[in-house]
Amino acid sequence: MLDASGVAMAIRDSRLSPLFANQAFRDFYGHTLEYILTTPKEVALPADTISLYSDDIQPAMAAGLTWEGTYDIRTLAGETRKVWGRFTPVLDDDAALTHVISIMRDATDFERMRKTLTQTERHFSFLAENPSDCLFRVRLSNGRCDYISPAIESITGYRPQEFYDTPKLFRRLFPDAWRGTIGQWWQELRQGISRYDYELPLIHRDGTRKWVHQRIKVIFDDQGDPVAVEGIITNITDRHKTEEALAAARKSLNFISNSTSDIFFRLRIPEGTYDYLSPSVERFSGYTMEEYEADPRLIKNIFHPDWKGYFQETWGELLRGEVRPVYEFQFIHKSGEIRWASQRVVLHKDEHGNPIAIEGIATDITERRMAEEAARESESRFRALFEEAPISLWEEDLTDLKAYFDELKDRGIANFRQFFYDNPDALAHCAGLVKVVDVNKATLDLLGARDKDELFGNLEKVLTESSMAAFTEEMILLASGGCEYCGEITHRTLDGETIWVMVHFFVPPEYADSLSRVIVSLLDVTPRKKAEEALMDSEERYRILAENSREGVIVVQGEEVKYINERMSEIIERDIRELDRATLIKAIHPEDRDRVLSQLEGLLSGSRNEAFASLRAVTSRGATRWLTLTARPIMWDGNEARLEILTDVTHHKTLETELLRAHAEMEDRIRKRTAELSEANVRLKAVAEERGKAQERILSLTQQLIRIQEDERQRISRDLHDNVAQDLSSIMLKMETLFDDQGDVNNELRGRRKNVTDILHKAIASVRDIAYGLRPPALEQLGLAGALKNLCKDVASKHSCNVDFFATGIEDIPMDFDAEINIYRMIQEAVRNITRHAEATRATIRMVASHPDILIRIEDNGCGFDLNRRLEQAVREKRMGVRSMEERSRLVGGTLEIQSLPGTGTRVLFKIPIETARRRD
Repeated sequence: MLDASGVAMAIRDSRLSPLFANQAFRDFYGHTLEYILTTPKEVALPADTISLYSDDIQPAMAAGLTWEGTYDIRTLAGETRKVWGRFTPVLDDDAALTHVISIMRDATDFERMRKTLTQTERHFSFLAENPSDCLFRVRLSNGRCDYISPAIESITGYRPQEFYDTPKLFRRLFPDAWRGTIGQWWQELRQGISRYDYELPLIHRDGTRKWVHQRIKVIFDDQGDPVAVEGIITNITDRHKTEEALAAARKSLNFISNSTSDIFFRLRIPEGTYDYLSPSVERFSGYTMEEYEADPRLIKNIFHPDWKGYFQETWGELLRGEVRPVYEFQFIHKSGEIRWASQRVVLHKDEHGNPIAIEGIATDITERRMAEEAARESESRFRALFEEAPISLWEEDLTDLKAYFDELKDRGIANFRQFFYDNPDALAHCAGLVKVVDVNKATLDLLGARDKDELFGNLEKVLTESSMAAFTEEMILLASGGCEYCGEITHRTLDGETIWVMVHFFVPPEYADSLSRVIVSLLDVTPRKKAEEALMDSEERYRILAENSREGVIVVQGEEVKYINERMSEIIERDIRELDRATLIKAIHPEDRDRVLSQLEGLLSGSRNEAFASLRAVTSRGATRWLTLTARPIMWDGNEARLEILTDVTHHKTLETELLRAHAEMEDRIRKRTAELSEANVRLKAVAEERGKAQERILSLTQQLIRIQEDERQRISRDLHDNVAQDLSSIMLKMETLFDDQGDVNNELRGRRKNVTDILHKAIASVRDIAYGLRPPALEQLGLAGALKNLCKDVASKHSCNVDFFATGIEDIPMDFDAEINIYRMIQEAVRNITRHAEATRATIRMVASHPDILIRIEDNGCGFDLNRRLEQAVREKRMGVRSMEERSRLVGGTLEIQSLPGTGTRVLFKIPIETARRRD
């Protein structure tokens, strides 16, 4: 019976020497039974096995214990062969060792089976104890869990035991809105139908909502009926939140782009094609997004012909890396309307400092330019009135003087008349703070100056003592909050001639708080003053001069009018015979009457030597005339009298009013436009900041999505390798041993089996290649450099292209895994492009860590290509290879440069900062 057994067996004595061996045992050694029984162990067995016998096996037998393990034997051919054996002691009634029974097997198959089992157990243990993914098996008949791994607690908050104790606990975790969908899926599973991938929400024990991804497989019994489901549950809450946040960010960015009339864009240099153009471009230019996509250079064609040279000039500057703060130009709207645009851009450069793109905002400024043109016309009108006015006009800036007055008020000074009387130096200081901004032609003519520079350089020659007295009154008035002053003073021309002028000092209301603009007018009254002086000398001469004077002259003695000239009659348009004291007082405008009479009372009382007033008079026809009144005491027929001289300054006032009105209109337009521009600037800044934040969020979300994508690749790769590949291997093994127990099998069937086996071999290889491509295991086992070396060897073995790879310094950098996988994917994509498109026979890859960067250079001797044309073609065909490399290099803070020309091969350069790639502990 022992000889008939296929298991190698032997009966041994207590010293382990064989007493009997069956045929299978003899076949292991290749010796006869006689040789086995008579040959000493020292000859038949290697030295290591003899030591094992004496040190381990014999003591175990003496102790009554079974021993099993592997050891070596020596065959007839002299070869050493590893076997697995089990030694079982045979004891008598006194527990004394009498015999030993041993069996042997070939250790090669056993060891392979043991390793496979151990690896399977380790993989299953890893999957079962994985804290993130949960394995489960649920019966379809009653919803009870046959198995559920500990990871379920981190996903749902419930321990595995609670699922064992409570059937259908899963169903209580789903939101009410999903009950119908879950019920439909459960019915499908009970019918044996699985969608494999399921994404759904569940309610965690703490009340929060989680999102999970389930991969479910239906298990069938021998009759083909579904009995259970097995699967993996993965917590994808973070990924779901990331996708929702990305969708919200995109919605926000689209809202901003669609809500503003401004254009956001990114333009490639030197290609001149758009990477991005916001939808508002249609409102801006009249052309749709589709029209710009069909003709990327449409923007050049809508430039106004007069601005083509400007476009060429500024484009050349951008190619040289020069950027202007702002670009303003005219373009032609699709409707044919000519409009104005303003652009602000940011220039992006590669690691060599070469311009690669600009990003910016374009704004329609047509309304602003029209407003500015209107403001310029208003300013031009104001300047024309200012320059051509027949009277002397001065524009002064008293901002510093206002600050000085405020300082004096802060020091507690209230009586400025007394202050300037006590501090004459303060007046000199005030004079130094007056800034003359401009004067008109009449001023130059009045003071005998050839030009403004000559006048401004000799202002001290113009002032006289009476000028300083009037200046003092002006300073007192301004310091006390006044805004208007009238008076008569003397000036000197640059030739030294003394002239009399009537000064009118006026602060426009909008500048009352700052005194940054003050209008001063000078009216030459020298002829009148000379007439007054002549009158003082001779009454007859008074009359002659008065009758020929352009001013109205009145002599009042007491309350009686002694003399009035014809000019006065003309001014107020009344018959000279009707003019008496009461009529003249009645002719004064009601709003000015009390003030003028008060000033004349001061002259009569002797408190003042001269009176001056600006007033309005009402003519007999009801018209209003502006007059200036100068009154002083004289002698008339030997008695005291009062000489009153009235000058018609209506024309002067009309010009002044027109100037102020034009000035106020200009200031109002400028102020409104400034406010509009400020608001627009604030909106633009807010939009730019929001867009910057949105781009930062998109970059962060892109990084998270790529990281999630790599995790998904890892899971899929693991499923392919551990499930699909193993199942295929099992099928192949069964196919190879299909006819082992069959004696005579038809050759055609054997041929078909071989064909199926070959197909399975290829399928297993393809599955493994796919799994390795999704998640190269060499990246974790050998590191980045080792994984890339394997990649190059694999490419060289499958394609007629020799890939020479060399790396130095990389092994010294503890690299972040995200950086490693991104670098690997970039190089993998570049190598894939070489094998697909370059027709190259040789390629070199150099990766060098040279502080502060990691430099990667990939070159081939292929056919090369036109870079600009290829990029445009990739956009049209929606290929993402180069875009993927660009995006991954940007995610690790690096840059990508591609250099290629037809017939010269291709060079790809990556530059990645070491600091961004380094692993953070």
